[in-house]
Amino acid sequence: MEAPAPSPVTSPRSIPSFPGRFLTGNLSDFRSNRLKLFRDVKETCGEIGTIRVGPLPMLLVSSGGIAHTILHGHANDVDGGPLVKTFVPLVGERSLVLLHGPQHRKQRKLLAPSFQREQLAHFTQTMVRYTLEAIEGWRDGQELDVHGEMASLTMRIIGKTLFDVDYRHETNELLGAMGLALEHIEYLTSSLVQIPLSWPTPRNKRVRDALHTIDTTFREMIRQRRVDHAQRKDMLSSLVQVRDEEGQPISEDQLHDDLMTIYAGHESTALSLGWTWYLLARHPEVLARVRQEVDTVLGGRPPAFEDLPHLRYTLQVIKESLRLYPVIFMLARAPTRDLDVAGYRLPKGQMILMPPYIIHRDATFFPEPERFDPDRFRPELEKQLPRYAYIPFGAGPHTCIGNHFAMMEKQLIVATMVQRLNVELVDDKELPPEVLTVTLRPAHLAMRVEHRKDASASAVS
Repeated sequence: MEAPAPSPVTSPRSIPSFPGRFLTGNLSDFRSNRLKLFRDVKETCGEIGTIRVGPLPMLLVSSGGIAHTILHGHANDVDGGPLVKTFVPLVGERSLVLLHGPQHRKQRKLLAPSFQREQLAHFTQTMVRYTLEAIEGWRDGQELDVHGEMASLTMRIIGKTLFDVDYRHETNELLGAMGLALEHIEYLTSSLVQIPLSWPTPRNKRVRDALHTIDTTFREMIRQRRVDHAQRKDMLSSLVQVRDEEGQPISEDQLHDDLMTIYAGHESTALSLGWTWYLLARHPEVLARVRQEVDTVLGGRPPAFEDLPHLRYTLQVIKESLRLYPVIFMLARAPTRDLDVAGYRLPKGQMILMPPYIIHRDATFFPEPERFDPDRFRPELEKQLPRYAYIPFGAGPHTCIGNHFAMMEKQLIVATMVQRLNVELVDDKELPPEVLTVTLRPAHLAMRVEHRKDASASAVS
């Protein structure tokens, strides 16, 4: 009897390379025109292609299906790689952003109950009250720096909900320190040659001082909450009471890094709100529908947690703005072993970039992908989308743990502001995104506000 013929060995599919300069590759465009570079790579190479940032080759994945396989199916076979590790000075080595495998699963399991939607319900009054206080400080006809105002608002909200601190009334060095730390991350991710933080340069001294301020402030708060958590209702008071399977609390070092990660998220929410206001102001017919829904559902009173399921179109607007302008526009992973994905060989250690900004523009799932259309996220249509088509908070085990908090916060802020304000852009020209680290900011977004004369809503006491 003849032995069966051996199965043919299938060669890996070749990955096309995107052209670049001889020495620097695609470094210039990666630094200064990253979104166009990503679009060009997709157009030239298709679902996956190789770019070169100086001497460093990187894979760019434009396919949601391949990205989902890497982020979900191979979650235990990848880590953040060198790009994500630049965040260590800000979020620490034990951050959920950097942990992988069993360590990540254990820590996420401990934190997850504090981030369930129902557990966050008691924060809604703070979100609405602070939004109303911001609105009351704006004059009719005033021109606002939208990002600055949204950053101030979300900073107050995260300070109160996380630490029970009101940054509007308390002077705190933490604000400036966090700003310096975030600027340092932007510097690290855009520099080919990085000066070690230990070197005694003026920049490094400022950054080290800022990180020391953050470190001592967070540790002081953790120690205080271990004593007085029963008198507080903030998130930190909940986290210090968490116990693992052996009955042990989360260590101070781990809590410190968790707080850094959570706190830094306020900037992403502020940027996302800026894009939402930009899109609403440019599409008055959508703004009118949001206002009609808000007025009908709320009847002039401030929104509450129970109203969120009924503010459906408002939520659709937020989801569509995240589709067009995902604040975290680029996800990065590196295999810890050779992987075969969709017939491609992904070598161990190879930096892989997966931009939701490109994945969200797949015309297969989003016809006329550049068009702003919140009806794409009507519940019956959203259910038909594959999971990999829309990933504004990532995918797999590393999906952002604060996604419920962020969506609830944005929905409440938009509803409260639409209920009380008329808004218009100071300049109606199309606004190009500014690439900051791995986030997108609307460049120089200024809006003019006027309090609605037909709004009968009463202020929150």
